[in-house]
Amino acid sequence: MRKRLVAWTLLTCTLLAVAVWTVLGPPDRPAGPHLPSRNLTAAVR
Repeated sequence: MRKRLVAWTLLTCTLLAVAVWTVLGPPDRPAGPHLPSRNLTAAVR
């Protein structure tokens, strides 16, 4: 029973990741938590 739950969780996460990848497209550069905020700060300045 527990293995089935783990399998369903992994499958769901994989499908969700594929869906997000398809919608957003592959990232051109490695995404870091500091990149969007740095770009936003530069845009404000």
